Amino acid sequence: MTLAWLDARAGLAGDMLCAALLDASGDAEALAAELHGVMVNLGLSGFTLRLSRVRRGVISGLHFDVVLHNDGPAPMPEADPRHHDHGHDHGHDHDHGHDHGHGHDHDSSRDWAQIRGMILSSALPQAVKDSAVSAFGALAEAEARVHGVPVERVSFHEVGAVDSIIDMVGACYLLWRLGVEALTVSPLPLGGGTVQTAHGVLTVPVPATIELLRGFPVFQDGRRGELVTPTGAALARALGKPGPMPSMRPTATGYGAGTRNPEGWNNVTRLILGEPLGADEAADVPADEVEVISAQVDDMPGEALPALINALLAAGAADAFAAPVVMKKGRLGQLITAICAPERAGAVGDALLRHSTSFGLRRHRAQREVLDRRHVSVSTPFGAVRVKLGARGGELLQAKPEHEDCARLALAAGVPLARVAEAALRALPAEERP
Repeated sequence: MTLAWLDARAGLAGDMLCAALLDASGDAEALAAELHGVMVNLGLSGFTLRLSRVRRGVISGLHFDVVLHNDGPAPMPEADPRHHDHGHDHGHDHDHGHDHGHGHDHDSSRDWAQIRGMILSSALPQAVKDSAVSAFGALAEAEARVHGVPVERVSFHEVGAVDSIIDMVGACYLLWRLGVEALTVSPLPLGGGTVQTAHGVLTVPVPATIELLRGFPVFQDGRRGELVTPTGAALARALGKPGPMPSMRPTATGYGAGTRNPEGWNNVTRLILGEPLGADEAADVPADEVEVISAQVDDMPGEALPALINALLAAGAADAFAAPVVMKKGRLGQLITAICAPERAGAVGDALLRHSTSFGLRRHRAQREVLDRRHVSVSTPFGAVRVKLGARGGELLQAKPEHEDCARLALAAGVPLARVAEAALRALPAEERP
C-alpha cells in the first residue's frame, strides 16, 4: 500500500499534480511516454507532452506542459532541459480561461456527457475510469450549482480542452500507476484578485473552486492570482482528503513546478510517497488530527440541548457534549463542544450555529491519540453482547461492553444494566482481558 501527502500550500493545478507524480516516479520520461500512449488511446491527438527541469525559488521541480498542434498525429513526449516558463500573470500554470502555458485547442468546449462517455468507453483501467469520472463529476456538480443548471447540461469550456483533460485524467492514471491508495491534502491557498475566463472576469477564488473546496481547510496569505484552479480543486475533492501528513515511512518525493517563478515563494506542489508504519512503529504516534468547535450560550433551555447534540453528531461530529460554566457578570451558561475530523468542521460548525442560540463559535486543531480498537462478541445468559477492546502497542488496556447491547438485554430480562455488563466482561476469553 502506498500513501501520498500532497503539500499544496504554494498552490495546486492539474498539471502541477501530474508533474509531482512524474517526478516522484523515479523515471519521469518513461512514465510520460506511457502516459502519452494512454491519452492517444483515450482518443486525444495533436499534442506533445513536454517535461523540463526548472527552478522555482530555491526548489528544483519538474514542469509538465501539454503542447498542442493543430494537425497531424500526436508526437511522442519530449524532454527539454532548456525550456523556461511562459511568465504569465498568475501564480502557476492554469487550466482556466486566462493566461497559461498550455494554449487550449480551438474546439475546447465539451459537455459533461461527452467527457464521461469518452472516459467510460476507453480502455483505461476501471480504477482510473472511476477516479476520472469522480473528479470530472465533482467539477460538473460544482458548475451546476454555480450556474443554476442541471448537471447533465454543464458544458466545460477551458476544462473541456485537450490539455485540461490530459491534466485531469493523467493525474488519475499516475496515482493508479504509482499504487497510491490514500491521498491526503494540505490546507490550500485561495489567492486573490480577478481572472479573465470564458464566463468573463471572475473574482478569485472562482465560484467553482470555492464550491469544490467546501469543508477543506483553506487560507489567505496575501498572494495574488488563482493559486488553486478548478481542476486542482476537483482532483483534491474527488481523490483526496484534507489533513496533515500521515504517519508513514517516506519512499519518494516529487516537486511539480508551476509556470511562473515568482519572488518570495517556491511555486511548487510537493508530493511525498510512503509506506504505512507497522503496528509496533505506530504505537506512539497520534492517530489523527481533529477540529474542536465550541461556543458558550446562556439562553438555551436544558431540554434543547439533546436536540443540539444530536444535530452535531448527525453533521459528522465524533463527539459532542455540554458542560456548565459561569460566564461574565456571573451568568450561568453551557459550553457546547464538538469534536470532528477537519473535513467535517464546516458542516459541524454550521449545525452549531443553526441549532443553538450562539452568535459565533471558536475552532482550533488538536491532536487526538486513540487506542487501537476492535470489537468482539461474547455470549451471556442474557444474550450476545459486543465488547469494545482498546490496545496500545499490542497491549490490551481497555474492555467495555457496548451500552446499547447491555441496555436492550437488561430491559428484556428485567435486570439491572450493570448485571449484563458484568456478565459480558466475565464471558471474555482470558486472552481478550486487559
